[in-house]
Order: sequence, then C-alpha cells, then structure tokens
Amino acid sequence: MSIESRPEPPAGTEWVFLATTNRDLEAVAIDEIEALTGADATVTHPGMVRFTADIAAVYTLHARARSLHRIMLELVRTPFETLDDLTALIGRLAIPAYLGSEQSFAVRAKRRGEHSFGSPDVERELGQAIIDRYRSQGQPRPAVDLDDPDLIFRIIVRGNTVTVAIDATGQRSLHRRWYRVREHEASLRPTIAYAMCQYAGYQPGDRLLDPMCGCGTIPIEAALTSLDLSPTLNHDPALTAFQFLDPQRYHQLQRDTDSGTRPAVTGLDIDDGAVEATRANAREADILDSITVSTEDATVIDIETDVVVTDLPFGIRTNTELRVLYDAFFENLQAGSWERAVVHTAREELVPIEISETIPMRRGRLETSILVIE
Repeated sequence: MSIESRPEPPAGTEWVFLATTNRDLEAVAIDEIEALTGADATVTHPGMVRFTADIAAVYTLHARARSLHRIMLELVRTPFETLDDLTALIGRLAIPAYLGSEQSFAVRAKRRGEHSFGSPDVERELGQAIIDRYRSQGQPRPAVDLDDPDLIFRIIVRGNTVTVAIDATGQRSLHRRWYRVREHEASLRPTIAYAMCQYAGYQPGDRLLDPMCGCGTIPIEAALTSLDLSPTLNHDPALTAFQFLDPQRYHQLQRDTDSGTRPAVTGLDIDDGAVEATRANAREADILDSITVSTEDATVIDIETDVVVTDLPFGIRTNTELRVLYDAFFENLQAGSWERAVVHTAREELVPIEISETIPMRRGRLETSILVIE
C-alpha cells in the first residue's frame, strides 16, 4: 500500500489541501482559490475541492476566502482493503509532528460505499491507533476531547480509498460569520450570498440592490468584499493552536486590508423587523455606515442599479399568494434599469421572465436554483 506522509513543513513546501464549499457551487470556490493562491483546484466529490499549494495558503484562505466552509491539510490519500489497513496507516504517519502530547484531539470519519465497518468503527479504531503511537514511543498520550478538541483528524472513506487530513478550520465552519447576531428561519448562508454576487459579476464599488434583504446577508457580504474586510474577523480557526503553524501569519492577514472601495450597496425589505435585523448585523460587521438600509416594497420601488441580487421568498403559505408576489416583483424589475439580476428560489416555475443561466443546487433537503437574468 503506497503512502505519502507529510511531516512538519519547511518554508516553501507544497501541501495538498482539501476545501469544502456549497454543493453545486464548487466553481465559485475554485475561482476564488485560484485568485487568492494561484492554485488550480479540482472537484473531488460534490462540495469538496482539492489542490496543491504552499503552506502559506492555509493562512490566506482562512483570513480572506469568502466561499469556503472548511480547509484541511491532507496527510495521505491511498487505497485500502480492511479496517486493519486504516489503523496500520496511522502508525506510519508523522502524527507527533502535528499533535502535541499535551494537546487534545478527535477523529471524525465520513464513509461512502459498501464496507464491513461503519464511521463510528473508524473513529474508535483510528483514535486508539493515535494513542498507541504515543505509547509505543514512551510519550504521554494526548487526550481525546470530542466536544472541543485542539486538533481534528478527518477520515474520508470513499469506496476503497481513504484520505486522512488535519482540519485546519476546526469546530466552527467558516460560513458561520461573526456578524450574524440576528437571523430569520430561512437565512441564506453567507457563502451562498457571496456566490450569488459572483454570478452577478459584482465588482467593488458597483451599485448592488437587494430588494428583499431579510437579515442582510447579501448586502453585508457585498460590502465586506468591496471594503476588502476579512470574513473571519473575530474568529480564530483551529490552525492558531497547531504546534507546526504560526498563528501570527494568520492574524496579520486577517487584519490586512488595502482599504478597499466604498460600497454602493442597498438592502430593502417590506418587513420592519427584517430591516432592523439587517441594521443589527451590519452594525456588528462595523459597516452600517457603508450601506443603505430601509423599509420598502420590492414590487413598487424604482429600481436603478448595476446589479440586483436577492433571495426570493418561497415559504408563503399558498401558491396563489406566492405567484402574485413573483409576478409583481418581476414586472417591476423589468421596468427598472440594471445590467444583471441574480435570484435564488425554490420556485423557478413561478419566475415569469427569461432566464439566462440556471445553477441548480440544494439548500438542505430542498432543491433550489440560482437564476441569472440579463
């Protein structure tokens, strides 16, 4: 069984990275990874991309990437046959180079395919193999902490191939932005909001209108992008506790900004509560003075902007009521002045105008679409 183990990296050493993102929106993540690191990523399976880059990418992506959920350092990817092969694999990896004996760890496994074992078996056996590795060398054993570990080993089993990776992000996914102090039941993921802005061709300084802004995720993500502010402000990912990485490199990148471009972003909603939630989140993001927020009806406002980006409601109780809203909004949209509109909806059949591009996706268990209109 071939194996490539990666010990503590000297400067300039290239690593294999795995990054997770929204399923069906991998193209946005691939473009962003290339823009930030120069790396050419490819999709390994839905919601995950793989690429090779200098170790510096782990700091850059955590501090600046807006489309990623989790970033991992791949230690090995290799074929296997039995669970014993997986435990033997741990014995050949340079585990002590990554995990200090005084640190805590957890093993998290995901399995796809037909096997004689389940994910809990992988987690139990490989966790024990890590402990045995330290015992065999006469070192104190690291503690297992399933709730708040210093380091998480991710084991990805797909068919007869296993990947062992270190989770540099940790317990909290990067899509959980610090500014989200107010949410509603169907709040849009910030990483989806960013992807929608990319499909709209949004550039810093463009006029962007979200006429149904909910709790403000789309206008806030657009404003943060325009201002070149880190999407992970006030958040320390797991990498900052790793013995083989320098947390100061991350913190410096997190603080760095070229001051960006003042945004021309507007968020509107007919619901006063939604407008107040947007203001609260924008205030937490420290950009309230950089966006315009007010209570307005999207079916009657004058639309004059560069791009329209919005998450259309699809939870209204009756189809009749929803159709009336869609008809009125799109009639008003067509009467406005704009270059490109991007909407997210679970009811594409109710959109009464021509669609230029459809990006099918899933939002939880719900099949939805991002629609590009030109």
